[in-house]
Amino acid sequence: MTETVRCYNFSFTVKGAHVEAFAEALSDYCDALSHSELTSEPDTDWRVEGFSGTEIDKPGVETAVSLMASALGAETPVVEFGSYEPKDWVSDNLRSFKPISVGRFYVHGSHWDGDVPLAKIALQVDAGLAFGSGEHQTTKGCLAAIDWLAKYGPRRNALDMGCGSGILGMACAKTWNCPVMMADIDAPSVRVARENAKINKVAGLITALHSNGFADVRIRDAGYYDIVCANILARPLRKMAYELANTLSDDGVVVLSGLLAHQEQFVLSAYREVGLTLLNRFKVENWTTLVVG
Repeated sequence: MTETVRCYNFSFTVKGAHVEAFAEALSDYCDALSHSELTSEPDTDWRVEGFSGTEIDKPGVETAVSLMASALGAETPVVEFGSYEPKDWVSDNLRSFKPISVGRFYVHGSHWDGDVPLAKIALQVDAGLAFGSGEHQTTKGCLAAIDWLAKYGPRRNALDMGCGSGILGMACAKTWNCPVMMADIDAPSVRVARENAKINKVAGLITALHSNGFADVRIRDAGYYDIVCANILARPLRKMAYELANTLSDDGVVVLSGLLAHQEQFVLSAYREVGLTLLNRFKVENWTTLVVG
């Protein structure tokens, strides 16, 4: 009998001024955190949500929330816990996934049988359970950043941190014909990335690892990177600023994404502290992609 795989989450609402503090207090209790405004009103409450591939320590989460509320002098929010089956959302919506053109890149699914426009680099991506079909604003921003960087010469060694489907790493491999290290905390995403690399005929350039950030020593052993793509979340981006900076070659750049426009300074300040400067930004709707180096 096959056991059903489940994902777990918790959520609660707080005032906007307290979001970052609560998120910091809960970062050790889940694999990923998100926070979003409930409405467009200036003083609206925010929803904080944590996600985990293993069962959540409910007493630990509730204690952390209570302690932070007490420290802030705020009312303790009610935490809701839940679980759900992972959804293969790309397969469910495959027919609605139309080809996407971003700069020199043309992203399409396996169901599409049309011709790739002249002078475009084709990326076939069926993300499955992994993030990154090309439809999300953050992925589009990253592809636009890679397209911009390609105008200024070659790159020799690339890292795709939090690779998801592998779309950004494959874009680097196809653009510069360079080796690409991919890493993701989610094992199914790594499997999807490897399969997509084979489909796109760049498997010989790709190494995809299951790793929590830089935990796998092979990421550092691959040498210094002159381009790093990290499309994850604002808080993990900020936390890994020092490690990312230390993996860069002298002329290296980092493409940072997964952050909303209002989180730009929160992330950018951490990279300025490690000696990097803003080179460009790409905005797609409410999402921002930064290029620092």
